[in-house]
Amino acid sequence: MILTRNTPAKGALARLALTLALMFSGVVISDGATAQTVTRASASSAIIAGPGLSPLAGYYRQLQTQLQARGYLRQDRTAGADVDATTLAENFMAIAMRSEYRLTANGATRFGGASPLRRWEEPIRIGVRFGASVDASQRRADMSAVRGVAGRLQRASLHPVSVIDGTPNFFVLVLNDEERANAGPLLAEIAPGLSRGASNAITRMRRNTFCMVVATPAADPAQGYVQAIAVVRAELPPVMRQSCIEEELAQGMGLCNDSDAARPSIFNDDEEFAVLTRHDEMLLRMLYDDNLRPGMSPTEVGRRINQVAASVLARS
Repeated sequence: MILTRNTPAKGALARLALTLALMFSGVVISDGATAQTVTRASASSAIIAGPGLSPLAGYYRQLQTQLQARGYLRQDRTAGADVDATTLAENFMAIAMRSEYRLTANGATRFGGASPLRRWEEPIRIGVRFGASVDASQRRADMSAVRGVAGRLQRASLHPVSVIDGTPNFFVLVLNDEERANAGPLLAEIAPGLSRGASNAITRMRRNTFCMVVATPAADPAQGYVQAIAVVRAELPPVMRQSCIEEELAQGMGLCNDSDAARPSIFNDDEEFAVLTRHDEMLLRMLYDDNLRPGMSPTEVGRRINQVAASVLARS
């Protein structure tokens, strides 16, 4: 099983997320001290969260506001239109041919090691499940977002992607924190073969993990993925929510890793982009190119990827 998640991992963004998390837990870190100074926040979490918002929803709203104020969570999709074939090939190898996390019995640990090429061979059928906490208006908005992203992914990859009411093979779960933590029975129902590590990775998500996807390959690697489960926090504000839907559905298609070198791209932990860019759409088209196959090793893909990148770029 392959797991990816949107988690600020390091640098200024990770410090911002940590500071806000501590504020909403009643503790704040003073950035200006030589050593970290921990003090009690003067405002209650309910006041910080704002009227009608849970403390966790307030935390994410404040995080989104601060990220946007710093120029992050950009929504200009045309970014990356001028990328060259060499950069595309390098970014593809970093994102599609490495795994961000390794699943263990207790959840997930950072990995970043090489992996075979993974993608879907059968059509992707997306089904959305909402927790009881998600009201009707938000459900309509989320369904519209998922349908829009599914259409974009199909156009970019030329692989069939649809949103259905029947029997999905790619679940999108929109749950609040309590619903997610108690999602074990739901996971057992929709994915009986899900490993304990994958289940724990979902139910034990920390608040600085905004969303994640677990994708399951067939026993025969050449058959590609057979199931995926994406989890989106119901507390997320609109831009972060859209970003999670776009990134996790795309990563569940096989772009499994994030890369600090990939830019302009949503597949970067710096959160600069909130939506799939033109660069990212070309990576998807490369992933589903007929010259590549599920199960191919990084060495095999490396021999072909420059030609594939040049071909995709010429048709874009």
